[in-house]
Amino acid sequence: MAGIRQRLLKLSRRPEARHVGILTSGSVAAQVALIVTAPLLSRLFSPAAFGVFSLMLTISTIGGAIGGLCYEVAVVLPRSRRVATALYWLAFYLSFLTPVVIIGLVALVQHISPHILGRLLPADFYYYCFAGTTLTTLVNVLSYAHSRTAQYAAVSISKFSQTVLPAIAQIALAYIGMGSEGLLLGRVLGMGGSVLWLCRRLPLGFRLRDFSSSPPASLFVAARSYRDFLLQVPRQLLVRGATMLPAALILGSYGPTAAGLYFFAARLIERPGMLLGDSLTRVPMRQFAARVQERKKLTRSALLYTAVMGAPVIGGVILLALIAHPLFRSVFGARWEDAADYSVILAWWAAIRLTSLPMATLTTVLRVQRLSFYIDAFFSLRVVIIPILARRHVGSLGAVSAFCGLSIVYHLIIVAIGVWAAMRYDRALVPAKRAGETFTPVSTGESYG
Repeated sequence: MAGIRQRLLKLSRRPEARHVGILTSGSVAAQVALIVTAPLLSRLFSPAAFGVFSLMLTISTIGGAIGGLCYEVAVVLPRSRRVATALYWLAFYLSFLTPVVIIGLVALVQHISPHILGRLLPADFYYYCFAGTTLTTLVNVLSYAHSRTAQYAAVSISKFSQTVLPAIAQIALAYIGMGSEGLLLGRVLGMGGSVLWLCRRLPLGFRLRDFSSSPPASLFVAARSYRDFLLQVPRQLLVRGATMLPAALILGSYGPTAAGLYFFAARLIERPGMLLGDSLTRVPMRQFAARVQERKKLTRSALLYTAVMGAPVIGGVILLALIAHPLFRSVFGARWEDAADYSVILAWWAAIRLTSLPMATLTTVLRVQRLSFYIDAFFSLRVVIIPILARRHVGSLGAVSAFCGLSIVYHLIIVAIGVWAAMRYDRALVPAKRAGETFTPVSTGESYG
């Protein structure tokens, strides 16, 4: 026990622990802002209005995760600033092009099969989705630019602004009588404010006035050198889709009220979990990448990181299970009490997901994306359990429980892949050191520039 305490104390004094603290503080502040504004929003907008809003947020979140074709994720990896800036500008330009394709596909699918969502969508809805998708992509791209030089304070404040600014805008629009559409427009306005914040104090080469520093030829070279990161695009579609699509499927299977109750619970549980999860991805990914560059072992560090992050998360879920119903009834109103059951189920899923994230980053650092992609592809099918159970007359709560149970199994398998990759890396590292050779991380066949 004394040895474990010493390792934990040593870990807490390292720079990466401080960086996690900075990013986590932004997530905590966002959580507080969400809790403070949720009671007012629940009284200004009905569950049905939140059900329609959940569809817009689903599209913009999934689209925003792949808007830069995941080249922004690679910005933190190369030692060369020239290569990093080329990757950044490549993702930046794509953030305006990819959303056009995404929203066009959504409109085409809705036109061909309007029964999927149980309703026709007005033209204004697509405009909001396009703006939200573009702004979400830009937030991701700009955040990785700050992460490149460890400017985590800017990213932390951005996390807070992504929650508080849309809420303020939505509340203001409701008070001027805009109605349920205020949820959509408020989201766009708030994300625009977050983009403006992240444009401040960008590192040299990443500022808007530096766009000419990376000519088109360098963007092409960066795209080819890091083309294995395109594998992250289908993976993000699968992972984000599995996280966000349930609300849309509940909307089509059980109606807007059930979708609104589910989404409201997810907004209080999964949304903060996503913000915190971003903190638990960026810092360990950068740290593990540095350990690989320095040819240091990974397994023990990754396992310790996972254990430290998992303990408080599990404790929070247990507390929520004890107070969920009286909390929702007293704080959000009687019409939202049914969302308490959804929140407890989602909290268990979120806890396992958060605990697994540090280990899951090893699939990127050690470049075993292909293997994890196959697992993602297989388990992405778990979302269809919702419409299948709906057709068998299972209630929405039972369908959500089945979906979350399958999701927990998925995250445990991803952890196993991370452990396996780290152990394989450690085993290969020792002979390479003894022979005086340079060790190269597990590769998918492509070389970094």
